[in-house]
Amino acid sequence: MAVASADQVIDVSVDQLDERRRRRRALLRIGFPVAAVVVMIAAILSIALYAERANRSGVLGLSTDLLNALDSRVALAVSSYLDPATRTVAVARDVIKGGSIADRLPVLETVGASLLRQIPQIANLSFADEDGNYLLVRRGRSGGTDLKVIDNAPGPRRVTWIHWNAAGDEIGREDDPTDAFDPRTRPWYIGAAATENVFWTGVYIFFTDKQPGLTASARYRAPDGRLQVIGADIALQDLSRFLSSLDIRKSGRAIIVDGSGVVIATPGGSDVMRKDAAGTLTPARVDELGDPALTAAYDRFRVEGHGRRVIEVQGRRYVTAVTPLPTAGRDWYVLTVVPEEEFVGFVTSNNRHALLLSMGIILIACLLAALLVRQGLRADRSARLLLDRQGAIVRQSSAFATLAAEADLFDPMHNEPPRALTETLAGVTGARRASVWRFADGGRTLCCEDSFERESAGHTDGLRLYREELPQFFATLAKGEEIDVAEAANDRRTRELERVVMWPLGSRALFAVPVRREERVVGAVWLEDAPHKTEARDFVRAVANMVALRMAEGAAAPTPTERAVAAPVPAEPEAKRSYTAELASRGINPATIDGDIYPSVAVMVVHFVDPVALSVRPASGQNTISDQIACTLQQVARKQDIPYLKIVGQDVVGAAGFSAPDGGGALLIADVALAIRDHCLALFEDSDQRQEFRIGIDCGPAIGGEIGSDPRVFNLWGEAVRTASRMALTGLPGAVQATEAAYDRLRHDFVFRPRGAFYLPGVGEARTFILAGRR
Repeated sequence: MAVASADQVIDVSVDQLDERRRRRRALLRIGFPVAAVVVMIAAILSIALYAERANRSGVLGLSTDLLNALDSRVALAVSSYLDPATRTVAVARDVIKGGSIADRLPVLETVGASLLRQIPQIANLSFADEDGNYLLVRRGRSGGTDLKVIDNAPGPRRVTWIHWNAAGDEIGREDDPTDAFDPRTRPWYIGAAATENVFWTGVYIFFTDKQPGLTASARYRAPDGRLQVIGADIALQDLSRFLSSLDIRKSGRAIIVDGSGVVIATPGGSDVMRKDAAGTLTPARVDELGDPALTAAYDRFRVEGHGRRVIEVQGRRYVTAVTPLPTAGRDWYVLTVVPEEEFVGFVTSNNRHALLLSMGIILIACLLAALLVRQGLRADRSARLLLDRQGAIVRQSSAFATLAAEADLFDPMHNEPPRALTETLAGVTGARRASVWRFADGGRTLCCEDSFERESAGHTDGLRLYREELPQFFATLAKGEEIDVAEAANDRRTRELERVVMWPLGSRALFAVPVRREERVVGAVWLEDAPHKTEARDFVRAVANMVALRMAEGAAAPTPTERAVAAPVPAEPEAKRSYTAELASRGINPATIDGDIYPSVAVMVVHFVDPVALSVRPASGQNTISDQIACTLQQVARKQDIPYLKIVGQDVVGAAGFSAPDGGGALLIADVALAIRDHCLALFEDSDQRQEFRIGIDCGPAIGGEIGSDPRVFNLWGEAVRTASRMALTGLPGAVQATEAAYDRLRHDFVFRPRGAFYLPGVGEARTFILAGRR
């Protein structure tokens, strides 16, 4: 046989089969539309993903010819830009062949100026021989030509600048004795002298212009056997400007590098030269440009050689191409890098647009599914409400039948508590507690005719509530207003009632319907924690109207099962509380007690349950609750002349009546307890804290005496102190609990409410009471 788990809680008031059926129906109402939308979203996403991959693959396949054409066009454009320098060197060599530089000076000036005009990428033309003689032809101002002539041998070295205008007329001539230029030390001369072919230098700084560039040079020998070299300079800024003008999609870029990774030219041009440790400008390498895509493309080129490939750098795909430049005569390459989205970006864009359009369809489907779910849930809710109402009607019909069978409950002369009425109210509304109350003493008192707790199936009657302790609740009922609050502790009208009546049971919600008779409120019917009060609201009102018949003028008061405290209590034999007798029973001679024995001392103990709450600052004060309570205690002690008042930890002990037992000490202690109670309630309410304090009062014997060394301190202990402390520890939060001994001395001047029985050592069971206020 299966045994249920010990910690499993089953609500027997709920039909588990009906609950499972309701959940299954709700799941079907919600699950099918949601599943359909999910399937639709998954299908659309799958189609979009497949379409993107297929289109991307197709576009990349179709772009092969485009990329090859782009590579060829870039290589051809760069070769076309560099090739004129090679032809210029060949033309100049043919012109000067057969003579020296000095013999061909006018011809070289004319040919050089013509070549510079026809070939814009040529910056300078240089002619040098093995003796160090040198001729430089470059563009001058206003379309003219500048010549630099170095006569190095025979005779003394001489450097002359000759300036020609656009018409070919000489317009100036000056010598420059500071010029130490020697062409034989320059890379273009040294490289050409070592090869029969056209030689291309790397990037270096021009001596005359102080600008970076590169030179194409070639050698030849004059008829006399002397070595001569011709060079054509291309300025780096011109080559960089050309590279930047190439149309390589939107964000593609191309650079020229050699086989060792040294950069020859870039579109920007400014990042080609770098200073080394000695401060000398040297060509940069590819990995020094700060471009991860170019660096990765060059690394793949070093491993796999030239060609086209797709690489991925930092999560982005690039199409790269490395094309050799045979025109340059060296191992130069054009390195091209283009982001892949430049080719397939429109595919992603089109798929994104299609996905956005699909999202519109999904939103419409979601809206339709939500409407379907809402309509289904609303139908289920309507059906459930209809069933609940039918059930409520059945319960109320049965309840009316029960009440009709107990018609004498509403007879004004019926003295028995209306137990069938409260049980019927609790059964129809599902309330935790249902009770019927009657106003008495001109509206100053609410008397409970009967209260039924559904969980324990117990009845209680005779409880009294006083206007002095529940002023706002009484005022609301007297106006004939219904009270319907979900949290009684948070409503000012019911906060005190929740603390006094509802808190011990654990109830939170309250529904109170006033009972009217001839436009006058004579009582109330109230329900605590009633889940079905909404559909039974009219039934409760009808019951309240029927209860009004019971509360007719002149009706006999019900016979309470508990003694009404407001009326004088018949004299009963009072248990003798003799401290001397207690000492004797313990074998102690009272004469040996070092202290005074006070036979009837009134003692008050205030116990604060939560010491942390005492450190809270209320909204209306700058000091903590503990500080304000201490100040209040000092003020009350001075005003009431309390002879004994001490604060010990989270307890406060006060006592009076050390002289003859005339009852004045008890009155004094009761007034002090009420003052402290009201002040603490206000402080805790202001700080939004629960009333975590309890007050106990007792009247009885105690011992007092001075203890300790100088200064000696008066201390009080004994039965009265111990019993008052028990009253504080077991009382209701925010209430003053008194023993029967204190009640006997105070009942004529104060209003009490019975609490129950309490066991006192040496006395036995004694009644306890809640001190409500002064009469």
